[in-house]
Amino acid sequence: MLLGLVGAGCQALQQVDWDGRIGQFSYEQAVAELGRPVEETELSGDMRRAEWITNSGVSTGRALVGAGYQRRTMGVVPLEPTEIHRLRDRYLRLTFDRAGRMVAWENGTKTGD
Repeated sequence: MLLGLVGAGCQALQQVDWDGRIGQFSYEQAVAELGRPVEETELSGDMRRAEWITNSGVSTGRALVGAGYQRRTMGVVPLEPTEIHRLRDRYLRLTFDRAGRMVAWENGTKTGD
């Protein structure tokens, strides 16, 4: 059983040959494989660009836990985090022609919401 899990993990890490899919891969296949895109844009010439987040960035930070005193009111207030770091989202952006065939692809990173 452990060997099966290791094999499945290795398959998941394999890189897709996106260049080899140009002209062969359809929008419907992309949705079946990747799910619904998070963003779609209509382009000129009845082309469409779709984007999927492949690895979502997360917010991390150091937070002060508990309550503290605010001197002016002498009331107890929650302490706020002192540092927040936002990691970048990884995306896959595919462009499809009017027939729904992939004509271009792009991997990249951007700051998430």
